[in-house]
Amino acid sequence: MLVSSTEFGQGTNTVLSQIASETLGLRYEDIEVAQPDTGDVPNSGPTVASRTAMVVGNLVRSAALGIRQTLIASGSLGSSYSPQEFRSACRTHIAAHGELRSFAHYEAPEGVFWDDQKYRGEAYASFAWAIYIAEVAVDLSTYSATVQDFVALQEVGRVLHPVLAKGQIAGGVAQGIGFALYEKVVWQNGRMQNGQMTNYIMPTSADLPSIRVFFEEMGNVHGAYGAKGIGELPMDGPAPAIANAIEDALGTRFDSVPLMPEDIFEAVAADRGQ
Repeated sequence: MLVSSTEFGQGTNTVLSQIASETLGLRYEDIEVAQPDTGDVPNSGPTVASRTAMVVGNLVRSAALGIRQTLIASGSLGSSYSPQEFRSACRTHIAAHGELRSFAHYEAPEGVFWDDQKYRGEAYASFAWAIYIAEVAVDLSTYSATVQDFVALQEVGRVLHPVLAKGQIAGGVAQGIGFALYEKVVWQNGRMQNGQMTNYIMPTSADLPSIRVFFEEMGNVHGAYGAKGIGELPMDGPAPAIANAIEDALGTRFDSVPLMPEDIFEAVAADRGQ
């Protein structure tokens, strides 16, 4: 399988191999993903959360269907077959016709248009939905806030790999917690002043609560086997949920993140006229 969408730990190779094996009726182990190379395949665009499973995944499915239909149409393969018969059909076809390849190119679904110049339109054919609930505790001696429990309910079209999907959501929520409570960028004189691990605070596993992930599967006609992107919302939703929970606990509104202890103290003091 030749794609230029890059795997960097998010599970791209696993999910794309699943899609190809399911479409071709082969074992997962029979699929090999080549190292991304735009000399072999056109640029797949940025490796971002919604694009990979929905757009590239559907292209992999389309290309795999093309190979299957070519072999069946040529008489080399029946409508039902074993992996061994598939291999034999491929060898027969290559001997008779030369290289066997199938290409797929993305075209936006009808009615979906995005104007990059005016920044108007619909960027994607489908949208993701989620609900995030945070339970927080605020120490009124130190004014530090911690997340005690977190629930994420994510609508993902269809879950292709439950473990990877849950990990993607939990990882995004963990980053969102850092965004909400810990990761404060100090910007002075045109430079970031705390760009080292020694002075840029990030949450560790000890700072994270139980992250409970649930899925709602409503399907997506534009994605492979109903899948849609899942990676953006876990970065977008946790901070508002956490800020709202702290506001509920203290009765003080906040309009910025991260909410470091000094930020919470100053807001509460100002709210109480101190």
